[in-house]
Amino acid sequence: MTSLPRARRGPSTRRGQSIVELALSLIVFVTVLMFGIHFAELGYLPIKVHEAAVSPLWDATALRVHRMTDNPSKIANYDTFPGIPMQVELDANGRYRDFDGRSSTPGGNPALSHLFTRIEGMKVECRRENRIEFDLPRGAPPSMLSAVKGNFGGVAPGTTPGASSESVLTGVYENMGGVACTAEARVESLPALPVSFLEGRRGFFSEAHAKKLRMKVCAVGRPRAGEECQGRYGVLLGDFAFADTNVSGNCPLQPERPDQPCGSNRSFYYAAKKIYDNNRRAASRDASRFAQFFVGYSPIDEGGFFMSYRGEEDNYIERATPAGEALDMVDRPRNTGGVEHKPALRRKSNRCFLGLNKC
Repeated sequence: MTSLPRARRGPSTRRGQSIVELALSLIVFVTVLMFGIHFAELGYLPIKVHEAAVSPLWDATALRVHRMTDNPSKIANYDTFPGIPMQVELDANGRYRDFDGRSSTPGGNPALSHLFTRIEGMKVECRRENRIEFDLPRGAPPSMLSAVKGNFGGVAPGTTPGASSESVLTGVYENMGGVACTAEARVESLPALPVSFLEGRRGFFSEAHAKKLRMKVCAVGRPRAGEECQGRYGVLLGDFAFADTNVSGNCPLQPERPDQPCGSNRSFYYAAKKIYDNNRRAASRDASRFAQFFVGYSPIDEGGFFMSYRGEEDNYIERATPAGEALDMVDRPRNTGGVEHKPALRRKSNRCFLGLNKC
């Protein structure tokens, strides 16, 4: 009995096996590639929703929150503040309608499409937020509550701090809150991403290829019940910078006329005086009682309010260093603008120490 020779695999057989392996590999590779691109687009496009919610907050910091007035009964004017959320919301919706705040123009395309994914329907919403505020000292002097991070401080036992709403800044600075913004859009998969590909009982894959995607995207967090975006970004507004021209004028010292506002800086004068009044003016009258005991009267009212401000237009130059302050020359270029700056000459008061005339 003779055995037949074993058949050998020729070059054509090996080439056929390589083609089969390549075909099977491409099925997996193309699927992974498609979903890799799709997931990358899903990760990139929602970033624009986050950007659209943050952009109006930065815009809000450039708008006027308050104005100082020369009305002693209403020093701080916040009439422009309620309109800030609406103003920045309208601007953000216009600029991010096409999901690009750099080049948005009226009538732009309200959708942004990539290879497998599209995002559309950008909507920005801003509102006034009173839950964020400055942590101001509260209560009534002399036992004011000291501000602590995240909460209000305490007072010594046996003292009366006053109402928690009181502050020495009442009437001058008020907590108006801030602005909170959110944004939302809808993202969906495009027809270019097939929902069926070689799956099923006789297919290559055991799971479904894909499902048609359409969901809401929020700037912060996930939508509640798939529809409502609750998360927001917020910013606290109002640093009370004295930048207006009506609070930058000179205020000469008027020792003979306490409590009389200076003509060119009445707004700042009333603001400083209001805080002084809220703080119950002078803490004591010891110096006045001392003068009255020795000479019979006090030359000034310790509880009176004096305010003085001089700018460079008054030739604020220091020509000499006061005695005992030789080291002041080291810091003068930084503190007073240079060696050539000095205060204007002070006019003499009509009374001298302890009220003695012509001393």
